[in-house]
Amino acid sequence: MDYKKEISDYLDAVLERKEFSIDRIKAQIKSSGFVCVFGIGAISYPIISSIRNFTDIKIDFLSDNDRTKWGKTYHDDLKCISPKELEAYKDDIAILITTRHYKNIYKQLSEKGFKKIYAVTEYRLLNDPYFKNKENIQTIKDNVLKVTDILEDERSKEIMFTVIKNWFDFDVDTEGYEGIFTNDQYYPADIIKLSARESFVDVGAYNGDTVIDFLKETNNQFDSIFAFELDKKNFKEMESVVDKLAAPVKKKIKLYNFGLLDEEKEVYYETGGSGMQSTFINVINTASDCGKTVRLTDILKNEKVTFIKMDIEGSEVKALSGAEVIIKRQKPKLAICVYHKPEHLWEVPLYVKTIVPEYKMYLRHHTPLEYETVCYALI
Repeated sequence: MDYKKEISDYLDAVLERKEFSIDRIKAQIKSSGFVCVFGIGAISYPIISSIRNFTDIKIDFLSDNDRTKWGKTYHDDLKCISPKELEAYKDDIAILITTRHYKNIYKQLSEKGFKKIYAVTEYRLLNDPYFKNKENIQTIKDNVLKVTDILEDERSKEIMFTVIKNWFDFDVDTEGYEGIFTNDQYYPADIIKLSARESFVDVGAYNGDTVIDFLKETNNQFDSIFAFELDKKNFKEMESVVDKLAAPVKKKIKLYNFGLLDEEKEVYYETGGSGMQSTFINVINTASDCGKTVRLTDILKNEKVTFIKMDIEGSEVKALSGAEVIIKRQKPKLAICVYHKPEHLWEVPLYVKTIVPEYKMYLRHHTPLEYETVCYALI
């Protein structure tokens, strides 16, 4: 397939639209007598927050297949009812599915006679003004075509095209991400080959889960791990996880309660949540905690680095800038998340290519929702 032409033609068509699909969906939801969110879990929290912060949709109640949740209140003021109770409303209700299993839920509810069933995503709501701006759509087109030229394989180009289509046309009855996601985040076998001498830098190490994943992938055969996590709560959890490891493994792991940027400074951030590192925010009086950021080049200037992974809630480009000297000198494998901001889909690969022109660039996607699109680079 000529992905450059397909992407170009698709975005040209988007530029001509009089109405965006998200507006049609929101109008249909608001025209309903009741609104229910189906699915209570980690993913539902940011989506419901986005619905409440970026739309005028009022949610009436929740539902879930888990009977232990029935009758309880979540998200401060929303009661969860059973799917059976939900059927009493089916002639005048809109249902928003907030789970990665949206295809299965859609099938379940359709078979029960529900008509208005939708899936809306966190970042699509958050970035709604960006995606409706024609100058931004033109910017997307210009830059993703440049990225398509540097992507190494057809799979990467297919993923690029699918991600872009889902920015504008994602819903329960579309293909979504089903055809492109794989469950091998940071270690796709056709791209990442690990040796027994890896020196791994985990940026946005959360509670240590990705450190443990690395240990499993290497069967504990590695040279060193440097794990960075800004959030104090997450960092303490990671310390506890690492402390339980066998002594020969533990002694090769160094933990840093820092965030990474392109400068050393104090930052305020929103603590907690399920992200891999807390989100930096600028309004001091609403922040829940503060911490320190550093440049990777300053902290690990004399260390061997063979593999860098970053998932830091939108700060990836600045963190890459702060690691540029190490990347240019040592040319480590890179696994950089590019889903937090639309522009990261092109800014990250284009920037990385300027640091090390000989890098081979790939894209992979690792969930059936909008999360976990990763740019891989290696020699």
